[in-house]
Amino acid sequence: MNKTLTLQERLQSDELLWMVNAGGSSIDVIDSLARAGAECVFIDCERTAINIESITPMVRTIHAHGMFAVLRSESLQPEVLIRYLDRGIDGLISPHIETTSQLQMISEVVDYVGSSQSRTIFKIAQIESVQALENIANLSIDQSTDTFLIGPNDLSHSLGLKGSQTDPLLWQKVDEVISALNQQTRTWGIPGNPQTASNWVNKGASFLYCSVDQILKLGYANFCKKN
Repeated sequence: MNKTLTLQERLQSDELLWMVNAGGSSIDVIDSLARAGAECVFIDCERTAINIESITPMVRTIHAHGMFAVLRSESLQPEVLIRYLDRGIDGLISPHIETTSQLQMISEVVDYVGSSQSRTIFKIAQIESVQALENIANLSIDQSTDTFLIGPNDLSHSLGLKGSQTDPLLWQKVDEVISALNQQTRTWGIPGNPQTASNWVNKGASFLYCSVDQILKLGYANFCKKN
């Protein structure tokens, strides 16, 4: 794959983008994802054991294959974000966004680093709590972020549903978020798989998130299934 578009340009295209969580810092996994045709690798510093020293070689490998590198921070502290932004990532995913003041603070930090390095860093705000739901009208019109990632798992916990992904209330609230974002013509993404992808695309998703574990399980099941 030869990356000729910026991440923002790619998300504005009509073709769905998959962001694949590599599950750790393995360069071999990144190489395998590239050979499989992946376009965007999700570096997860919130839910995996990736450390700061692993990120630069990961990003260099991702870019060498012409893929995009997006990173989810475990913190919204400016000093933490700057360390990640200095690693050359294409996009920053900020978890647990609930207020416009958070969006604006993150935007200032990202733009500060980007301007000093003469590059644009894409800003992705994660919506995954009841407070974010309550503020979604204001969040959706705030131009401090470029796009939104909806997090159903944490949202389920925030709603008191203990992580359930089958409770109708969860998906009712997700649809409310989607409606608010679509009304403001904002781009957004959500976790997905081959069974749910068409549904999310029909609702307006620009990108879907998945893990390398999901891909391996599906690939193994199809490759090794009995005739």
